[in-house]
Amino acid sequence: MIKFINITKSYPPNIFALRNVSFHIKPGEFVSIVGQSGAGKTTILRLIIAEEKPTKGKVIIGGWDIRDAKQNEIPLLRRQIGVIFQDFKLLSKKTVYENIEFSLQVIGTPFKKIPGIVSQALKIVGLENKARNFPPQLSAGEAQRAAIARAMVYRPKILLADEPTGNLDPINTREVIELLLRINELGITTVLVTHNREIVNLIKKRVITLDQGMIIGDQQEKGRYVI
Repeated sequence: MIKFINITKSYPPNIFALRNVSFHIKPGEFVSIVGQSGAGKTTILRLIIAEEKPTKGKVIIGGWDIRDAKQNEIPLLRRQIGVIFQDFKLLSKKTVYENIEFSLQVIGTPFKKIPGIVSQALKIVGLENKARNFPPQLSAGEAQRAAIARAMVYRPKILLADEPTGNLDPINTREVIELLLRINELGITTVLVTHNREIVNLIKKRVITLDQGMIIGDQQEKGRYVI
């Protein structure tokens, strides 16, 4: 599903974000990518969504070689990938329903299908009774669940979660992580980027550890955040 083959990413004049990074995330896996600030976690996410291209090596996403992808092919690739951010990125002047609806409109979903898809997404994240609320009327946990619902309506093959619990209290953090695990059980490959040691150790899934742009650990089963 996701292959990094000898990836190096550098920026002028001589700054290396990643150095000779290789890993393979299989379909349906749940993987946590951990490391201190500046370790290269965000660069990996940018490469997966083709926001960046590698300086050296290959990034292959579901059969797509990012390095060779044409500009007009990138939107098609990104429709297979749902992304969740720390700051939610909800449109404040649209309701929860409208935020999700808008995402479907952008990709050309037939009008008649939209209500059913939105309702199903809201049910999955437990926000059926918040559909008409605006983002400022939501708690942080509810806002993140709304963002997850919006990411899910694409029916992505891959879900990327970039520090999704960074703005949440412990209770909401646990609820969001449990939701991500349930989504993963549906067969969606899930990549969690986080610095939250407690959550990573609780999940007990595969953990890839980065330090200064290099992989220093890849625990395949019952992984832990050890640095």
